[in-house]
Order: sequence, then structure tokens, then C-alpha cells
Amino acid sequence: MHKHGVAEALFLRTYSEDITLVANETAELDDNDRGALDKAGVTLAAAPLASIDFGSGDEVSITLEKGAGTIVVDTVYPALGSDINTELAVAVGVALSDCRCIAVDDDQLTNITGCYAAGDVVAGLDQISVATGHGAKAATAIHNALRTIDGETAKQLST
Repeated sequence: MHKHGVAEALFLRTYSEDITLVANETAELDDNDRGALDKAGVTLAAAPLASIDFGSGDEVSITLEKGAGTIVVDTVYPALGSDINTELAVAVGVALSDCRCIAVDDDQLTNITGCYAAGDVVAGLDQISVATGHGAKAATAIHNALRTIDGETAKQLST
């Protein structure tokens, strides 16, 4: 388990009193992580996930590995994290931020003119809705940049 799972569980704790963190692999948490989960009242499952049964009702059954039991919940929030693949960007000279994401400005433009980045490769919430927003911002910036290059700015079209 990575720190990502702990951070997500602590975040979700602000929405619910009943949070159980179930790892998809053996949990390798340090005392600080375990202390933070305990202090927040987040339960750490006794073993990693073996299987999930969404059934036909409102309950989800999570079976743990090594016969450690089954947990029944009403909501599952998968927080798998992501691996940032920036090798191609780095190969063409794109700058990375301190967190090893592609560095972009407010329009998703990288340090290379005409090169934009969006989604999980840039800093922010690794969520589809955020990636979609990044893409929309980049598309608008690209559209405006191309219009400027073509000499068709909004100002020229309105006169």
C-alpha cells in the first residue's frame, strides 16, 4: 500500500464516520501512517483484498486474503493512484515540476511553445473530470493560438 491510500482514506473520513482502508497488496505502513489512521478512526483491513462481490442489492462484500474474513459495505471508493509516464515529454525537453509531473501554466502549456499537457501527467487530482477540464482548457488555448497564427483573432472578426 502506498501513502496514496492513506491520504485518500483520511480525506474520505471528512465525509463519513465509517471508513475502512482495504489494500490491494500487503500494507507496508509506517507508525506515522498507522497513527494517523487510528487517530482519524479509519479502520485498516486485516489483510489485502482477495475479491469484491457487488451482488444485486445495496451491499458490497469484500473478501480478504488468507481467510481474514469478509467486510460488508454500502460504498466502495477505489483509490488506485497512478504512475506518471513522462518519458516521452522529457525526451523532447518538457520540464517537470517538483512532484515529477509535467509543469504547465494556466492554459496547460508546457515550457515548449505549442506543447500542451493534460490529465494525470500534470499536477492535480487524478480524476477523469479534472483531466477533462484540463483537456478543455488546453483545447481552448490551442484554438486561440492557432487563430492568432492564422491572423483571425476575435478582435479582427468583430470589425
